[in-house]
Amino acid sequence: MPQELLKVAQRAMAEGRWPESAQYFGLAAQRNPSHAGVWHNLGVSLLALGKAQPALAACERAYALNPALWQSRLIQGKAQKMLGQLLAADACFADVMQADPTNGAARVARADLAMNTFGLPLQAVEWVKPLLGSAEHGEDAELTTLMASLYDRDESAEALNTRIISFSRRVLRLDAAQVLAGQPKPASQPRQRPRVGLLSPLFCVSPVYFLTIAGWQHVAKGSDIVVFNRGHKADWATEIFKGLASEWHNVQEMDAVRLAQAMHAADLDVLYDLGGWMDPVGLKALSVKPAKQMFKWVGGQSVTTGLDNFDGWIGDEGQSPKHLQHLYTEPLVNIEGGYATYTPPDYLPPVPKRKSDVPVVFSNPAKVSRAFLAELKAMPGKKCFVHRQFQYPQVRARVEEALGAANVEFVLPKSHHEALEVLGQHKVMLDTFPYSSGLTAREAQAMGVRVQAKVGTLFCERHCANLVG
Repeated sequence: MPQELLKVAQRAMAEGRWPESAQYFGLAAQRNPSHAGVWHNLGVSLLALGKAQPALAACERAYALNPALWQSRLIQGKAQKMLGQLLAADACFADVMQADPTNGAARVARADLAMNTFGLPLQAVEWVKPLLGSAEHGEDAELTTLMASLYDRDESAEALNTRIISFSRRVLRLDAAQVLAGQPKPASQPRQRPRVGLLSPLFCVSPVYFLTIAGWQHVAKGSDIVVFNRGHKADWATEIFKGLASEWHNVQEMDAVRLAQAMHAADLDVLYDLGGWMDPVGLKALSVKPAKQMFKWVGGQSVTTGLDNFDGWIGDEGQSPKHLQHLYTEPLVNIEGGYATYTPPDYLPPVPKRKSDVPVVFSNPAKVSRAFLAELKAMPGKKCFVHRQFQYPQVRARVEEALGAANVEFVLPKSHHEALEVLGQHKVMLDTFPYSSGLTAREAQAMGVRVQAKVGTLFCERHCANLVG
């Protein structure tokens, strides 16, 4: 195998030029199909491009050639996660941890699944606890712990908020002078049509679509919308966003420095972050303020970013009242009448005439906290839990253990349309706390379902502040 080909491939990989990296490692694999390292690097490159299935195949080949190459087992897990094969992904990470209990990458990956798939935020904290303070994985472990605490915690909201701001100031900071050195200066003359940037991993069927699309349809009439897409999911909502965009940039594989430079080079008049804590790399890129003005809106808008260079945090007097300004590093910009507009899908079902007296919990299982389960236990009668993630035994087991299997019914909708149909069959939705429902509460309203909720202090604890008396 020509060494020059490998050098070119490795250079492209080191610089994050993933299309070239995949091309050259693919050629190298063809020339020497028994080289495990080449297959592994091909898998890494393909995964960075969002090509999960060929990435999985490449790393399965690498692992078969060299079972000691645990890194390939790790990439298999990440590819399976991207493909939605989540139990298989967890098994891959568990294999790596069994071989090496100190493996930080596997612990972080398994913690992510525990929190975001299996609804076990406290388990996620346990997985990463040994990594806190470590040079390589300490920041990921701390971030996981902070995000898990939004769902279920013993400390006060104010104490958690302080820790999040501290983390942001220590970790999510780039040197603007260094990152933007040599970058072209933005235009000084006002334009006829302002350039409005949008950054998010969720330009798809998600709260970012349902709660913001009406706003962007209005903005697009007089502005050029420039989208920086950080996600790999594409569906009908993605096509609607694309239809509004003057420019569409796929920036999924970029690190924070390159992302900051790309957004700065776009010469944006204003940029709206629609990723928030779902995308810490995006937040880090925003720390250099790559646009003339920046605002935080829907999308990972659970709690302040901790950055001090935003021009505003878009909320409303119910969601983020001015007396809670001390919880935000961003100036509160409260919109009269509500901070977001719900746009229902075309397939919103009709409201049923007859409804069940059984209360429904329609939420990501991670939001089903110990305190929420304790309150449900004190309420007589059966409760209906609706979410496709209840397909996993470990998700159901936690609820059944707390409430008793006889008092719980699980419904696993196959689609968003089916979930809305099930939701509409109930008179009351019991909202989770401390992390409450955002989009789901609005969907419940649209389906004629009364929302029973508690209102806290953090942004994610006040989604129903305008819905309850």
